[in-house]
Formats: sequence, C-alpha cells, structure tokens
Amino acid sequence: MRSLDFGTRTQVTREAISRLCEAVPGTHGATKKRKPPAKFLSPVLGKSNLQFSGMNIRLTISTTSLTLVNGETQQIIANHHMQSISFASGGDPDTTDYVAYVAKDPVNQRACHILECPSGVAQEVISTIGRAFELRFKQYLKNPSSEREVMTLGGSKSNIQEKKGA
Repeated sequence: MRSLDFGTRTQVTREAISRLCEAVPGTHGATKKRKPPAKFLSPVLGKSNLQFSGMNIRLTISTTSLTLVNGETQQIIANHHMQSISFASGGDPDTTDYVAYVAKDPVNQRACHILECPSGVAQEVISTIGRAFELRFKQYLKNPSSEREVMTLGGSKSNIQEKKGA
C-alpha cells in the first residue's frame, strides 16, 4: 500500500467502501450502477471481513492511536497505533458518509477499515485523523528519540467492517 500513489490509494479505499455498500443491507450510498473496478484493485483488496459491519462503535482518535470500541459491550474492536496507519480517505460523492483507513496489525495484517458516519460527520473524522498525524509529526520533530523508543516498544513500523489484504 505504501508503494501506491495517492490517487491509487484513494481508488482502493473507495472501492472498499463500494463493496461494503453492496454487501451489507441497510448501508447508504453506492446504490447506483458503477463502473467495474480496475483489475488491479481486487488482489489489493482481497476478501471482505464483515464481522463488525452494522455495529455502533465509539471512535477515539489521538496522536498515538485510533481505537474502535463496540458501543454496547465496550469491547475493543481495533486499536491501531498511528505509525501503523498508512492511509485514510473519505468516500466519493455518492458515499460521503464513509471514512476508510488502511492499517496494519498482527491479527489482520494490512486491512481497510470502513466507518459509516452520521450525516456530515465523515469530513470531521478525516480532518481529525489528519490533525492527529500532523500533531504527532510535530511531536516527533521536537523529540525524535522518544518516537524511536515508542516504535521499538510498539513493534515494527509499517500501517464497521474490514477488507483483508488491502
């Protein structure tokens, strides 16, 4: 994923959002006939994991991690350290209430995680993720040695519904 340019990464996340909308009843967006995806997207996206789709979650974004918690049981669904997130984007004009981000973890390897947001909140979520990265980078510039320590302790550097293989 890191080797892909910005436009291609955006295509990958938007295709993942479209697949979710087609696979899960009750999701909004992507109902119109769309062009078939570029051939290279299928191997990049891999198989879908719909285990957490349709679940209400609480999203916490900080300069250290992005955490998804089940709104009913308080179970942590995912906790991705910021250095493991390689890309985040919003949906296309037909799926503006969606946010997708690609993260790497020991369980799912690299996966595209998709969040359906209440109307008008998706852009705020994307902006907050961007701001967290910006603040994290500023912290790194002030004290680069502490960042290396965190990366060593947290594992190697790399990056509701998941698309395995993204």
